[in-house]
Amino acid sequence: MTEPLQIKPYLEGRTFSDGDVPLLTASARLPVWDGAHGERFNRYYRAYERAYERYCETVLFPLAQEAYHQALEHAGAIPDWHAALRTTVTYREGALLSLYTDSVESGGAQRIVLRRGDTWDMTGGTPLRLADFFPPHTLVRKRVLSAVRAQIEREEQLGLYRYLPDWRSRMRRSFNPQNFYLSDEGLLFFYQVFAIAPPGEGIPTFLLPYDAEKGPRWKQKSDPA
Repeated sequence: MTEPLQIKPYLEGRTFSDGDVPLLTASARLPVWDGAHGERFNRYYRAYERAYERYCETVLFPLAQEAYHQALEHAGAIPDWHAALRTTVTYREGALLSLYTDSVESGGAQRIVLRRGDTWDMTGGTPLRLADFFPPHTLVRKRVLSAVRAQIEREEQLGLYRYLPDWRSRMRRSFNPQNFYLSDEGLLFFYQVFAIAPPGEGIPTFLLPYDAEKGPRWKQKSDPA
């Protein structure tokens, strides 16, 4: 039986040039669902790719052009910019599918990585929310922030990770309920680079373990057993 989920090149090495000089290369590898109920799923990622291509064309390419003309003026190195969307599947069991997509930009003043998490119920091709993985009436924001706070305090005490001095207020201000994905161990909630930690620390990610026996709550509610 053919696997319905594939990671395919939506945008394969498109080059943006100033005259004959290539300045920016963009690529995108995104998921495609070839099975039943994939229409909404595939439409979502096609729209994502089109928006990303427009962003490369209207935002990144002009920046690369500006850097190029400055380099010509000051006899500097010609910029070589790259932009890529990379998809990682993190959980797949039955109809439950979770993944994240990293947008990676390099060539400018610094390397930039932005993450987007998506979790789907492929019985109907519908996206799932953070609240879908908690019992009804749970104060989800409070529950997640409490878990994040406890992990940060533990990591700081052990010297495992550095956070910004005002991470407590930043943690609340930057909370985004879309910033999650699933793994075999539990639900992973993340903050973007720069949000609560120095950029050298990468993407701060926090594990909220599943019930050891029941797994993701979505699975528990969806299975008649």
